[in-house]
Amino acid sequence: MVVALYLQFALRAYLAPHLAATPNLPNLNKATRLEPSNAEYRELLGRSLALSGANLNDAIANFQTAVHLNPYEARYWLDLASAYQVAGHTNEQEQSVEQAVEVDPTTPDVAWEAANLFLVRGDQERALRNFRVVIANDPEAVDSALQLCWRATGDANQILDRALPRRPDLYLSFLRLLIVKQEVAAAENVWNHLIALNQEFSTKLAFPYFEFLIDKQEVAAAQTAWQQLAGVNRSLQPYLPSRENLVVNGGFEENMLNGGFDWWYGSNPHAALAIDTSEFYSGTRSLCVTFDGQNPADAGILQFVVVKPHTEYEFSAESRTEDIESASGPRFAIVDAYTNASYVLTDDLLGTNPWRVQHARFQTGLNTNLVLLKIVRQPAGPLIRGKLWIDDIRLGVRPSIQP
Repeated sequence: MVVALYLQFALRAYLAPHLAATPNLPNLNKATRLEPSNAEYRELLGRSLALSGANLNDAIANFQTAVHLNPYEARYWLDLASAYQVAGHTNEQEQSVEQAVEVDPTTPDVAWEAANLFLVRGDQERALRNFRVVIANDPEAVDSALQLCWRATGDANQILDRALPRRPDLYLSFLRLLIVKQEVAAAENVWNHLIALNQEFSTKLAFPYFEFLIDKQEVAAAQTAWQQLAGVNRSLQPYLPSRENLVVNGGFEENMLNGGFDWWYGSNPHAALAIDTSEFYSGTRSLCVTFDGQNPADAGILQFVVVKPHTEYEFSAESRTEDIESASGPRFAIVDAYTNASYVLTDDLLGTNPWRVQHARFQTGLNTNLVLLKIVRQPAGPLIRGKLWIDDIRLGVRPSIQP
């Protein structure tokens, strides 16, 4: 008898998982009869019944049995909540979701499903609280979670207060979303909260925000943000303009950041840019541009400079050339960043010449608050070969002449 009982239990233990491995309704029904105290089989049977639409009440009953047998498995509670949702039992659904979060409060997958269930119910506060768990613990789900948070609330303050841990990388992710959505006011709000964290982060991660502000003609906001960023990241201090010289890094003594209010540059095989430490006018470095004989329209480098409307300015730059051959040499140009109105276009640089200054004076227009400093060729079409060095670029307010 003992052997017979043992064989019976052993056969059940063998057959039940074998049946559950092919989780159709007949197999799962047999598996639960063979091992009625196995919570996993009950959960699988409930899920199969719910998905097939065969009998929602039976599905709920099996989920209830599963959570009774094993109340510490969050997945069982979430499946029960989903079944309650379909059945329209909202109070029971909420209780089941709360149980799932209670038994597993830090797992992103559980928090994700809980957050979405609360969103469907219109419970923004609890949804945001669970999205916070997702955002804090699952880097791959951050953007999707923020998308849902924004779609549900449209309120940056709610998301900052309830869904975002106080981490710069997460604030920057939210900022990127708002830039894509073209939300100027909300982006400025998130930026100010990011700065208020007073935690250093990579300057390059902020460049899309500056590009966004410049594109939206929010020049004052961009200027303030650059100063704020330099307050958080002290390495940015040398990149602040001064009253004497509005051009940032005009002597190329600092590394070019390729963004913000430093120099922007792009890859151009026909106008190669390089920092030269052996040839310079002042300091220890200059910028060398090598033209390879093709016809690049410009040198591929520029800088945005904040100015005041209807104000007189003086521009100067040192340059040296070597064997520049072309019908149209490089020139320094300053234009309005938004209207493209020209303020400065120096003579073109040709041949071989020692260091010499290029100088110009101009007055900004009544609405000009941002200019673009660049090295262009006008006309742009002719072929060009040779080398150009530039250094000590300056732009400042022209001193008033006292009588």
